[in-house]
Amino acid sequence: MDRERLLRELEEFLRIPSVSTLPAHNADCRAAAEWVAAELRRLGCRDVEFLGSETHPVVWAVGSEVPGAPTLLIYGHYDVQPPDPLDEWTTPPFEPTIRDGRLYARGAADDKGQVFCLLKAIEAAGRMPLNFRFLIEGEEEFGSKVLQDVLKREPHRLRADAVLVADMAYVAPEWPAVYTTLRGLCYAEITVRTAKSDLHSGEYGGAAPNAHEELCRLLGRLKGADGRINIPGLYAAVKRPPRAELQAWKKLPFKERDFLHKRVQAKGLTGLKSYSVLERLWALPTFEIHGIIGGFTGTGAKTVIPAEATAKVSLRLVPNQKRVTVERQLAAAVKRLAPKHVTASVKFLHGADPAQIRLNHPAFGMLDEAFRGVVGRGTVPARAGGSIPVVPALRAGGASVILTGIGLPDDRLHAPNEKLDLQQLWDGIEVFRTFYELLGDGAR
Repeated sequence: MDRERLLRELEEFLRIPSVSTLPAHNADCRAAAEWVAAELRRLGCRDVEFLGSETHPVVWAVGSEVPGAPTLLIYGHYDVQPPDPLDEWTTPPFEPTIRDGRLYARGAADDKGQVFCLLKAIEAAGRMPLNFRFLIEGEEEFGSKVLQDVLKREPHRLRADAVLVADMAYVAPEWPAVYTTLRGLCYAEITVRTAKSDLHSGEYGGAAPNAHEELCRLLGRLKGADGRINIPGLYAAVKRPPRAELQAWKKLPFKERDFLHKRVQAKGLTGLKSYSVLERLWALPTFEIHGIIGGFTGTGAKTVIPAEATAKVSLRLVPNQKRVTVERQLAAAVKRLAPKHVTASVKFLHGADPAQIRLNHPAFGMLDEAFRGVVGRGTVPARAGGSIPVVPALRAGGASVILTGIGLPDDRLHAPNEKLDLQQLWDGIEVFRTFYELLGDGAR
């Protein structure tokens, strides 16, 4: 394995600022798609196509034909989260930097580094031991609308024996995992308007309603200080994990104190105290505020009472909840909890249903064997707190979806100083090379 060459190639991929949520980066998203397409052609793929969009295309490719072998569909994404706040990065987010055996860059773990790992595992095999299909998209961080539309129009692209999604992490160093659930997502903007226009705080302060104040009160009503989400009906579909699963979680190398001080790096945790931290992370819905916009936030002073304020919020959903149901519940709760002297509205931006996956396909045993042979430990079943919006659609073709990955819990996804441990990358290439060969040989 020529590690120096591989690092140069990965760094080239990571330098492309393919931020899907910002139109200013549309050309960069297209450039990242071109990078993926060129790599697939180098691997010997045929029928490399761009689907669904000029700026955020889905890269589709078909590997060489391997008679008698199963078909594995590989999914990943080349788009990345915005890098803000930039001043919290030790080195620039799109200038990949190696420090202490770790590669720092936006997209290093989510998901460019992992896509790179899966492709280089095919290169390491020296051949295609399977019938590969590829769907590498450019809007995962913004709801996967382009890919979901493609799959609705062209469901034949899902014909496969299994789907491999490497967009996940080990549950702890040296503890690889496969995931049985993904939380769903409901992302929205809540807007409060209190007057026709902003007002002078000297002339009107003390009597005129302030949109920021009203929005903050509304948000406080939607989620209490105890961590309970006060949206009627939200918890009705939530089921506690079986006792056996809860007992299995206690055997994982997870310590709440380490989670607080090393990963969260805060003075205390929040949420429903009657549930363990893992239950709060994996098995309960959430309501989070991502940003508040309105009034004056520029340099200097401007004494206005804002007439409008908007909060970007999201709910993570757990199995048995439905996104459309939660959207109705949130809209109704905002209408009920907003004061009568304000106008409150909800705009839904994107979302996804949760996914629940059974680990009953032979491929899971082969993946376990591959991890065991390379890193010395097999996979453990776990749940995921995050969301991959397109997974429910990927399951529509009937293939088993394998959720796994080479990341670590401290990779700082979506945060400044995102990183990928290089040993995870080198091990991952060998793990997936072995997995591909086991899966191909098992069918013969």
